[in-house]
Parts: sequence; structure tokens; C-alpha cells
Amino acid sequence: MKKYMKSLKKVMVILAFGAVFSACEKYTEGVSEFDPTQPTDASLGQVINSGEVAYIGFMEGELARIAGMWTSQFTGVDRQYVALNNYTSTAPDYDNAWSNIYAGVLKALRIAQQKALVVNNKRALALAQILEAHAMVTTASVFGDIPYSQANNLTDFPNPAFDKQLDVYSATLVLLNAAIANIDDAVTGTAYEGDFFYSGGAGDDDIWKAVANTVKAKIYLHLGQYQNAIDAANLGITDPSMDLIGPHGDIYQSNFNIYYSFMVYDRPGYLAATDAFAPRLIDPSSTEAYNRNNAKTNEADRYNFSYITDENYASGYEPNYYSEYDWGAPDGYFGTDTGWAIIAYRENQMILAEASLRVNGFGAALDVLNDYRAYLNGGGYLNPDYYSGTGNYLAYDAADFASGGIENADNLAPADALYREIIEEKYVSLLGTIEVFNDMRRNGFGSFSSKQNWAVLGITPNAGTEIPQRFIISQAEINSNTSAPRPTPGLFEKTEVFN
Repeated sequence: MKKYMKSLKKVMVILAFGAVFSACEKYTEGVSEFDPTQPTDASLGQVINSGEVAYIGFMEGELARIAGMWTSQFTGVDRQYVALNNYTSTAPDYDNAWSNIYAGVLKALRIAQQKALVVNNKRALALAQILEAHAMVTTASVFGDIPYSQANNLTDFPNPAFDKQLDVYSATLVLLNAAIANIDDAVTGTAYEGDFFYSGGAGDDDIWKAVANTVKAKIYLHLGQYQNAIDAANLGITDPSMDLIGPHGDIYQSNFNIYYSFMVYDRPGYLAATDAFAPRLIDPSSTEAYNRNNAKTNEADRYNFSYITDENYASGYEPNYYSEYDWGAPDGYFGTDTGWAIIAYRENQMILAEASLRVNGFGAALDVLNDYRAYLNGGGYLNPDYYSGTGNYLAYDAADFASGGIENADNLAPADALYREIIEEKYVSLLGTIEVFNDMRRNGFGSFSSKQNWAVLGITPNAGTEIPQRFIISQAEINSNTSAPRPTPGLFEKTEVFN
């Protein structure tokens, strides 16, 4: 990886000042001793804005990078990332992420809901509920049992109980349904205060309901409730214009793409893709038997958008962090300004494809997959500078999945071959997201039903014979909460949902 970075373009100046008063008691007599420079309150919009920033940090930050290493989309190649890559991980590794989830995301969103109720702003209330539901079900999905029903209420619950993973799933479904009802009941004149994902106006009602339904579809897929997943996905993000995207820009320590900041400025050289499965899956020059390129699929554009290969890079494959800002090249998937898809059309459609296969059979699933391939054929989610034109993703037909077809060289049942293609497509489309870690731990379909999806795709674990099954509960939580499980579950202990 390139080790020499440009000088920071923004210089941070720290101003310090003070004053000394003689006989200062006369100025402070009768005044409480809180710090007058610290805010004691904030507007509804400011609190929602704070919650959204923390939410992006959760979805795009450290846990996403670890998930990518453990699902062979990235490779940890320096310092502690070598250990993490090889599944050597301990509870302190999760302290910062855990703190952000509870002190950043959940706390802000709970305060926002209280403020929204006071002013009867059901749109702002719904926004905070949707983000809370997604954040907390994601937390439960990767950690297992977590504090939720008693969380962030230290007065009543100084040692909040760890709710069962399934109970968190159920509670977040209830919260999402409440959010949708609140949008329907919202009064004229209210808006999504503080929202920077969309316009913030009442015209976003249908978008936020679609976001809520895609989160519901994800939950139902995890739970194996496939008809419910279909119903929710059909009401979800069915148009890419509705995608919930974390916006980014060109100010370091302010709005950089978080992956870019980490790989180029904060910890250059830690994260690569040297031995990863994902780049070889889509690299047109790869000779691996599992490579996706075939007579109807040309992954050259998506590969170039997602990864870098250059003879000057000793470590081989790299995530594509190129950007106009520092490199004078079009922003790649992890570029400075590249927005981060958190809840998106690409995930919604892959949920719909898989659930349709499981409920309605081969033909229904193939139709959904081909609709998504038509989207990719038109450029999909790529930076347009990486798009070479149509013809890269032609529609599949049943013969392609028949024994010996271009998607079934190993003579599976056609439905099983289609299932593998859907899971593979989702794995590539959700590159770098926490959800890939969830997807790889789910059990497969048909002849794959006894395997987790990482084995369905043929991913080789970085160490040992299986990939980790969860993240470890934060050491800070273990130290401070007597309700924390003791001993805490280890990396390879399966969770209640992903068993």
C-alpha cells in the first residue's frame, strides 16, 4: 500500500484561553458548578443529526472492517489487524464500537424520541425509531444477547439486563411497525427535523416507510420467515433513488468516507485484500474456478470500482480508495467522497430474490435476480467514471442453471445453483458492510441447508476450519455491568438466530 500521503489539507487550530479573577467567589456565589462552556440541551434537529452521525460511524466503522476481514473481503496485513485477520480477538477490541452504539447512537435517538413526543412531531419520532431499530438489531445480530430493554436508563437500571437475541429482534420489529404508524399519523406542518439523509420534508414519508420495510425484510430473512420477508421487501426500497446513504466529502476528520480515512490517513497499511476471496471472485484476470465472470457476466467495471491491482503494490489487491481529492483519480468504492449505502435497493432486492426462491420457486427468484442484473447493466451503484457501458450483465435463463450450465458447472440441482448465485451476488453487492458477516453465518438452501453461506460460496477461513460466529462483548461493559454474562460467549459460539 502506498505509504506516503499528502500533507493534511486542513490544519486544525486549538485555541486555549483563560482568565484569573481575584476574589472570584463574588462572581460565582449562588451559581451551580456545571461547566458553562458545555451545552445542557440541544434542539430536536441537532439531536437527530448527532444520532445520524453516530449511526454512520457504527455502520461504516471498525465493526464493518472486522466483518470484511472475517468474510474474506479484506485482509489485515499490519499490527493488530494481522491478529484480527487470524481471528485473534479479545473483549477490549470492541470497547470503542460498543461505546458508540450505546452512548452515541442509542442515547441520541432515545433523547430525540422524547423531544419529538413533546412537540408531537411523529415524523421525527419515526425517523429516530427506524434508526434505533436498525442499529440495535444489527448489534444483536453480531453480538448475540445485548442490553436493550433496560439500556441507557442508569437511574432505574444501573446494571441493565442482557436481552435474548430473539427478544431484541422481536422488539425492533414492534418498533418499526410503530414508526410506520407514526408516519401515517403525522400532522401537517411537521418534518424530519435534522435529517441529512434525505430532504427532511414531509415528502419523504414514502421513503422512510420503505427504509423501515427493508429493515423488516432483513430481520425476517434472519429469522427464516420468508413470506414475511417477501411482503416487507415488496414495500421496501424498490428504487435505488430511495437508498439511505451516508454522505461524505473532502474534509479530513469531518466528512471523509470512513474507510478512506482509515486506510489512507489514520492507519495506512493496516487493511488490504491480499489473500481475500472477494477480489478474486470478480477480477476478470483471476483463474480461480469460482470466478464470477462468464459469457453473460463481465465484472471488469465492478472490479475496478471495488479493488486495485498494481505492480507497485507489494501486497497485491487493495480496496479501491482512489479519489479525486488525493489521487487525481475517480473515486472508487472507498474513495473520499463516496457515499456509504447503509440500507439500499441492492440489499432489498437480494432479500427478495432469496426469499422468493424459498417460497415461490425457481422462476420467481430468477425474475427478481434478472431485474437486479438489469440495474447493474445500466451502471448500478458504480461511480459512472468506472462504467464502460451496457452488456456486462445479461439476463440469465433456466438453461444457465441446468446441470453443466454456465452457473452450474458442478451439477447441482438448478434451484441450488440459483441460490448460490443470489448469495454470491449479495456478497459482492454489499462489499464492506456488517451485513455480509450476518449473511455468511446464515444456513443455506436445498443441498446447502446444512452449511453456512461462507461454505456455500467456498470461502476458506483465514485460520482453522470455520469463520467466527460473533463479536465479543465489550470489556468495558463486562467490567461495569454485573448483568453481563460470565463467562462471555467466545468468537466461535453460535448465536440464537444464526445457529
